Amino acid sequence: MRLKYAFSLVTAAALLAACDSTVTNTNDDAKAEGNITIMVVDNHSGAALSGATVYSVTDDKAVVGDSLGRSVWKKRALGDHSFQVSKDGYATVHTQVTLAEQGQGDVPRVGDVVQTVPMYKSGVLAKGIVLYNDDKGKLNAASKVTVYANLPPEFVPSELSTQTNDKGEYTFDNLPEGVEIAISVGQELIDSKKYVGDAVHPIGGASYRSGDLINVGAINLVKTAAQIVKVADNTSEIDTVSDVTFTFAAELEADSVNVSKWTVTKGGNDVLVTVALSSDKRTVSVSPYTEKWTKGATYSVRGTVYSVDGSSSTVSASFTVGGGFTSSSARPGNVDGLKITEDPDYTYYIHLSWNEAKGDVYRYNIYLKTNLVNDFAFYTSTADTTYRIDLDDFSSSVTDVYYIVLPVNDDGVEADIAGARSVKYTIE
Repeated sequence: MRLKYAFSLVTAAALLAACDSTVTNTNDDAKAEGNITIMVVDNHSGAALSGATVYSVTDDKAVVGDSLGRSVWKKRALGDHSFQVSKDGYATVHTQVTLAEQGQGDVPRVGDVVQTVPMYKSGVLAKGIVLYNDDKGKLNAASKVTVYANLPPEFVPSELSTQTNDKGEYTFDNLPEGVEIAISVGQELIDSKKYVGDAVHPIGGASYRSGDLINVGAINLVKTAAQIVKVADNTSEIDTVSDVTFTFAAELEADSVNVSKWTVTKGGNDVLVTVALSSDKRTVSVSPYTEKWTKGATYSVRGTVYSVDGSSSTVSASFTVGGGFTSSSARPGNVDGLKITEDPDYTYYIHLSWNEAKGDVYRYNIYLKTNLVNDFAFYTSTADTTYRIDLDDFSSSVTDVYYIVLPVNDDGVEADIAGARSVKYTIE
């Protein structure tokens, strides 16, 4: 998962104004080509920078600037021209020039362009630490975690990365001066649990110079769980010797093929089965212990699978041997009356409740998102119409939580999330 970040409008506007130019000629001299002059300057002092290498991405050609910081590209055609500018001790930047025409009739008029490109000294240091709470609530250093530094898009590259050491510490030692930078951690797997960085940490700005040290502080990882998505099954094409297969998007752990987690019935009677996991750990195969299904018979199968990050999901289906899919899988409707109430006795608990859904409902899936993430993710499931939530499970960076509840029928078919109503709670 990569994150996108918004920088201050002042910084973005300044960079865009400096690095992008569209010029329309109003001269009377008619010509179909124009000259482009790149002027390279130091962003802080404004002084010309000699010896910068200007590489034309469009022409695959490089030119070294003169003592006044200039490189001239003659007789350039209409359209966009992309350049990368590099110099020892400075961060590489990208700029674009557009040559446009303005003429009467079929007479093109193209003006010459002088483009000023500021460069930013590199050498700003940023240090920090990444921490996480384990299942026992103990605070630990997160080792071998990837930390990202996102620069404004004019820089090449615009994203840098490094890894934490055994103490959870990391360092970026060659960042550009004078710009805002976003430090973050994406999704990480620690002790078979999925974590994500609690927030984006903006650093830098116009006042920072090469050689300065920025203390980012601590990035706290928050445990997250994603729904295990079933991507395929073969229940519509089972013959007497076929295995019933369910394929999932996530990698599954070995407990997913524990026979005790799976039941197959025929006419209300249990059927002995064997369960196996594919080599890529994404497909579960269920086969009859007797090696054959009964031709023409209808079976029901249900099982629970577990992903390596600790998430779980229950699947169910019915099939007729030699026939088609017979599951009564009509999508259930959404719940109403969804609300959050505070626990009258314990301030760190809230209660999520809703009205019982009508029709065939086997369980309710609860989905959660917070102010730190944009999308709902599977949180837990319950057969009741109320669920108690411990607010201490959230990090201090979480200030708002949102929930939706989706009924699931006996065949594992879930209500349409697009029609679900969400509720919000603000953690004081």
